[in-house]
Formats: sequence, C-alpha cells, structure tokens
Amino acid sequence: MRWGVLLLALVTAGCATPAFSAEQVRLTLDGQPVLDAPALQARAEAELSYTLSFGYVARTGGAAVSCWFARTGKLFDVDSRLWCGPVQVPGTAATTDWVPVPLKEVERTGSGVRLEVQPPQVPAPGARSTPVGKLVRTDGREAVADQGVGEAGPDFLAVLPDEGQQVEAASAFVRDDQLEVRVTGYAKPAAWSTDAGELRAEHGVELRVLRLAVTRHGEVDSAFRQTPWRGWLPQPPELSLDVPGRRHRLPADRLPEQGSVLVVYTVPTAGGGGAEALVLNTVGAKSLEQRVEVPSGQVTGAVAGVLRRAPGPESTSVSTPATVGTATGSVEVVRARLGRQRPVAFSDQYELATAGPGTALLELRLQGHGLPTVVGAWETARLLVAELPDGSRARFVGARHGGDTMPVAVVFEVPEDVRSVRFSVVAGTVTLPQLGTVSVGGGEPGVVALDF
Repeated sequence: MRWGVLLLALVTAGCATPAFSAEQVRLTLDGQPVLDAPALQARAEAELSYTLSFGYVARTGGAAVSCWFARTGKLFDVDSRLWCGPVQVPGTAATTDWVPVPLKEVERTGSGVRLEVQPPQVPAPGARSTPVGKLVRTDGREAVADQGVGEAGPDFLAVLPDEGQQVEAASAFVRDDQLEVRVTGYAKPAAWSTDAGELRAEHGVELRVLRLAVTRHGEVDSAFRQTPWRGWLPQPPELSLDVPGRRHRLPADRLPEQGSVLVVYTVPTAGGGGAEALVLNTVGAKSLEQRVEVPSGQVTGAVAGVLRRAPGPESTSVSTPATVGTATGSVEVVRARLGRQRPVAFSDQYELATAGPGTALLELRLQGHGLPTVVGAWETARLLVAELPDGSRARFVGARHGGDTMPVAVVFEVPEDVRSVRFSVVAGTVTLPQLGTVSVGGGEPGVVALDF
C-alpha cells in the first residue's frame, strides 16, 4: 500500500506549464516514434521511488518528483534518457538536480522504436546531473531543467559557499594527519537564504546549518606525496555527517583546501535516532573512524588522544649545535608536528608509520646550518635524538632523507600527552659518500615546546 501511494504521488507532475494538447505530442528518437512513451515514464518513476527511499537523492521543490523526456532538436525528437526530478543530490548546491534513467532500444519496426527502462544513474554525492534543452512529458507539458530552490525534503544536504551569514557560535572539531575540520557555527533556521532563492523545509523535516572551517594538511604537506611507496598509499580521508537515520558523505571536491563552508541539511522533525555528528574516516593502513557530536563537540566511540590535540604550528625555530668533521654548525627544528601517522623512508621507498595506543608520532622538520652539503642523511639520522621529560629517549621511528647531510625530517614515538622534548645530536662516526669516515658531535639540546 505504501509503494502504491508513493507511486501515485510520483506520477503527479509539477513545475510545468501546459504548452500544447496531448494529441499533438508525438515523441521521436532519431526521427522514429517512441512506442508506449507514457509507460516508460511510469516505469522510471517507480524505479526512482527506491532511489528516494534509500536517500541517494532528496526531494526539493513543492512539486512531486516525475520523469521527463528531454528535447534534443526541433519538434519532439528526444534524448535516449529520461530525466527524473526535481531532486537534490546530497553534497551539491541547493538548486535543482536530475537523475538520468537510460533507455535501451529493444526493437525497431516500421511503426517506431520500442525502449526499455534501465536502472537510474544516480550521480555520486556532490556531482550534479542536468539535462540540456527543454523537458517534455507525453501529456503535453513542458518544463525547464533549472527550477531554482524550493522545499528541502528528507535527506537534503547542500554544501554552500560561506558568505558570512549569521549563525550561533559552536565548537567541535575532528582531525587526522591529512584533514582538520572545525565546527564554528550552528543554526536551526525556519528558512535559509541562498543565491537561488529562499530554502524551506517540507513537512516532517527541519533545516539545520553547520559552518565548517576546513584545513587539508595533506594538500600542503608534501610528505604524503612521497614516492615510490611501500604498502598502502596514504588515502584521502572521508568526512561524513550523520543525521538520525542517515549518513551523508561530504564530497571532498566541495570542501576548500583551507577556508569555511556552510552545510545546509534536514533532520526529522520528530527527532530520535541519535544526535547529529561529524564522522572522519582515516582510510587505508590502520584505518580509524572518529565521531564528534554537533554542536556539542562531545566525542563518542574510538579516541586517539593525539588527534584531540592540535597538530602544531606551521613553523618554529629551535636549534642545537652540531659538528661534522671539521665543520661546526647547527641543526634547526623548523617545524614540529604531532600526529598518528607519518611517512618515513624504508630503504629506497617510503611507508606509513602509525603510532600505537597511548602514543603519538612526533615529526621534527630539520634544516642544517654551517654543515657540509653532501648526501648522507641515512647515516646521520641515527645520531639525532629526542629526550622525554622523564629523561628517557623517545623511540626513533624513521626519517625522510632528502639530499643533504642531515635528514629533512625525523620521526619519534612519544606519549600522546607529551608537552616538550629535548632535541640534540649525539656523538658518533659516520661514513659519507663524499667525505669518507668522519666524526659527528653535538652540544646543548634544544627544547622543542609541544604545548599546543
């Protein structure tokens, strides 16, 4: 009974104007009459009802969702697809999207061409699909593809530019080593103004708005793009928004590298089914899912302590003395980064190191001053140490060598709540390709503050 009522609603077309009588409609495909065209529309609408019920697309606008042919030329020659809408693909803008439904030719006779409805080609989250040309139905109505903004239905989610609209302050964040997202605003508006018009929620759902501040560390940190790679390549993390009864993935290409966006979505009026939450999935080796409720910022589920801290400033300056042979200079820490995963060298390849429970990976980016400029960082890396506040040495995890005497970066495993380390060069002997066997020495450690 439920599907019968839904189908009856779907075949009631809207947002169209009668342009001619039904007797004048003679749809053609490549000049041949389309046989039984009304049945094709009805079958496509039945197929689309499942797409709606599973939340792959959302209703938008006051009209019922129905399926249309798209005119490709003069008179009534049409595309070999039906276009079903108006809908909104979660993750796109607030304006009209359409779902294409392919039509397969099964027979061509002297009386025309017979077509068969194929499964809907639902656009991926954040991807728009819209017909070219005017839409037409077999009952004589026409419509345009762009129908602006209407009413947002269940499973509606739009990612929009942040133009400074007023929302209540909120504080929540989730991050991994490649992506950091902070909730800085939250609202429960009765309506929301967009460039294409005013958006309202249909009966049974309510509007919500999140302001998200996004920083993609993976876009600015070249370490994640090192090659060749051993094992799992670092995969882009996946950000989602959980609402009662549904999880929406926020498309990466709708999020800025650095900046803020607005996410406008609907939730059931009745509530229940759990709180709204941001979910961040670190994908690939040692996958991790993190969940934080919005707007409260309450963390639920698995927690990696270091990922509840800031990763660290983009630059710092802490130096320690160093000697290589007869040259005297220093090694400067130019950036300190705390995280769960970092790329390190493995022979002539790179691999992804992961911190164990209760620990973090501390990466120190380095720059040598006054030291010989020769290749040999794989030799000197073992002489760089980080001393913990209790006097013990942090476990050396790995390095990234670069083309100089000292590594580009060294990585240590430290307690996840560490607030400082003492970095220095210890005495030793190394064999460098251009200098031969030389002595390496150090001096007073530099204190690297990690209170962030």
